[in-house]
Amino acid sequence: MDEKLDLTTGLRRSKLTHLYLGDIEAESRFECLAFAGTTGTSNFVGLEYLTGKIGDRVGGFILQHIGSMKSGQSISTLNVVSGSGTGDFTGIKGHGRTTWSTTGNDASQVLLEYSFE
Repeated sequence: MDEKLDLTTGLRRSKLTHLYLGDIEAESRFECLAFAGTTGTSNFVGLEYLTGKIGDRVGGFILQHIGSMKSGQSISTLNVVSGSGTGDFTGIKGHGRTTWSTTGNDASQVLLEYSFE
């Protein structure tokens, strides 16, 4: 993980990599911009580029995240960025959500409803 904090604004920029296992088998690069105020909640927005496979399809696409983190629990909504699909993912569209916890095994759960044009 690569993080940079702007002390003037309180904005934190992070770059992470993720590994997806299950119906989606992919690796991703995630860039996130977050702000943690005095309420104990951190709000974030980010873009994640996934490359891998879903079934027999191979390619890549971008997910947009909008979410928050509090007490080690993260929840975000997901949207497939229109026109971002490459390879067999050309024309992908969809939305979903993800949850993640820093307690336990640091695994996340992703629900993504998708279709192809």
